[in-house]
Amino acid sequence: MFPAGSAIHAMSISGMDAEKVKIPRGRGRPRLDGQNDAGVVNREVVVDLAYDQAKQQSLGDISFVGLAKELGVAPGALHYHLGTKDDLISAILNRFYKELLARLAKLPAGSDWRDRIGNFATALRDAYGAHRGAAEHILMHAKFRVFQKVREGETDYGALYLDKVFSMFREAGFDATQTAQFYHALALHCLTAAGSEASRLAPVEHEAFLLKKADSYPNGTMPGLKYALRQFAHVNAKETFRIGLEALLDRFAVERAKA
Repeated sequence: MFPAGSAIHAMSISGMDAEKVKIPRGRGRPRLDGQNDAGVVNREVVVDLAYDQAKQQSLGDISFVGLAKELGVAPGALHYHLGTKDDLISAILNRFYKELLARLAKLPAGSDWRDRIGNFATALRDAYGAHRGAAEHILMHAKFRVFQKVREGETDYGALYLDKVFSMFREAGFDATQTAQFYHALALHCLTAAGSEASRLAPVEHEAFLLKKADSYPNGTMPGLKYALRQFAHVNAKETFRIGLEALLDRFAVERAKA
């Protein structure tokens, strides 16, 4: 055998079947077909993993280094497939909106506008509750909140989602201004309700502590606190969401009649 790199070695390779010759790549350098040597790492695989991790983590905590370690490849390979951290965040959110649209497609059509919007709100809260990373990002960041950074030929599912929601309000008889204001109010209600439930912030989650506090103040002191603290200790997230949703729909109905 001739030493690698020699002229004779190069000529010997040129005389072989080119398809059977493999030139070693540097460590971490991805294959041009988008996979590693095991044929398992491509853009979709990376987004799948990041999307699943973000169900329980903030998007800021999802890193190329962590994903690469999980997949057993070098971080550079993932940058090759995804690009920047912004590209990764947008890909996660685009997947979120794609799955949200699938949820909405399963909702009953219904003939009453209140039922349609109410069912939508419940589905939206459930989607936010099932994906902590997406919910937190949408609540706290403007970038990629709805519109996504997609490649040529890809679908912006955030845009499709907003198109569907605005169409729902329009078909329910709301004008453009009402549609914009009411959707925003409804989305905020769904976000905060989902976040409260996921983080166990509802008073009932701290019932024992609150009841102990209710008994800790002598009669005649803190009259306002003692008036309702025991009842407050029994408040749960789902009932709070329902009451808030009903209040919003009642207000929507009043303004709808003016349109």
